[in-house]
Amino acid sequence: MKTILYDLLHNLTLLMSGFYLLGKLSPHPITVDSKRSIRILYGISLSVLSWLLMQLTIEPVPGVLVDLRHIPVIVAAYFAGPLPTMIVTIVIILYRFSVNLNSSAYVAALFITLIAVGTSLLVKWLPIYSKRTFTIVTVYATVLHGIVLTYVLADSGFIMDILSVVLPASFISSWIALVIIRDIRLTKQSMRTWQQTAQRDFLTGLHNFRAFTDHFDDLKQQTILQQHEVALITIDIDHFKHVNDTFGHEAGDEVLRQFASRLRDGVTDAGFISRNGGEEFSVLVEQLTEPKVLALAEQLRERIATTPFQLTNGAQLPLTASFGVAHFPKSTSEIQQLVTDADLTLYHSKQNGRNQVTLFARELEVAVTRTVD
Repeated sequence: MKTILYDLLHNLTLLMSGFYLLGKLSPHPITVDSKRSIRILYGISLSVLSWLLMQLTIEPVPGVLVDLRHIPVIVAAYFAGPLPTMIVTIVIILYRFSVNLNSSAYVAALFITLIAVGTSLLVKWLPIYSKRTFTIVTVYATVLHGIVLTYVLADSGFIMDILSVVLPASFISSWIALVIIRDIRLTKQSMRTWQQTAQRDFLTGLHNFRAFTDHFDDLKQQTILQQHEVALITIDIDHFKHVNDTFGHEAGDEVLRQFASRLRDGVTDAGFISRNGGEEFSVLVEQLTEPKVLALAEQLRERIATTPFQLTNGAQLPLTASFGVAHFPKSTSEIQQLVTDADLTLYHSKQNGRNQVTLFARELEVAVTRTVD
């Protein structure tokens, strides 16, 4: 009995270690929608884990060896979809046939196939994270394991002794494996949600200043490896304090939401939009020439200035915004200066009449303002 407990402990340790390492393959939970390369790697990794389990056998009675090779198949079918499941199933069957091609090998192949197909169907029909689903899948695998062992070892004379050890081990190991994978996946999903929330402005849904800083730091690192064009458009709503003072903060919040929506509609996927604080916004764009960045800024300015904002009380409020533009490497020679130069040009826009786009001029070290016709 002591030896059996050690064998079980070794198998559980291998399973927990293996599933922990599998969790490192991707920052996001691996599903049927994951990249094909990730799903293939997941299937190969589960195949290695099954092979290790086949080496780490349990000896319930002297001379009889069993293993828990089917558990990675359950995990693949339960969480990862058809491709990883097919990979691990085929690898197990081929390895078993390479050891000894007899009736037991064919039964083992049928067992693994039924585990893969049955688990896939059960998960398709039942809620994936439900404890009821865990129980049904685990009972299904355990009963199937018992049937196979009864058929293969019926002549051993120790079938009841074998089943009394292997079936509880199979059930407990399968259950623990599903719980571990579920907890890893839920933790990843929670972390992803938290990270997205932490980098979003709660009012407008745009990226916040923290997200802007992280993204800009990434761009700076990329330019070290391969220089490419990066431009920053800084934006400030003109006389926004007057909106809050006259119509109240609720109206100001509504203006900010509509302003953010207009920026999203105007920029689409061409840039990284953020609300950096108060009425200050920014757009980071890559691989756009200076004329195209200026055209984008001017198009955004017109989008804001030409259509009044709708307040919740039905009033229409015309507003404008001031823009500052800095372009690396065209107007700004050092990417670290991009924010400073864009802020300077924004200041010039506001000082020179507002509702205009100002481009930072590197050669003059001053701001050149594009006035509105």
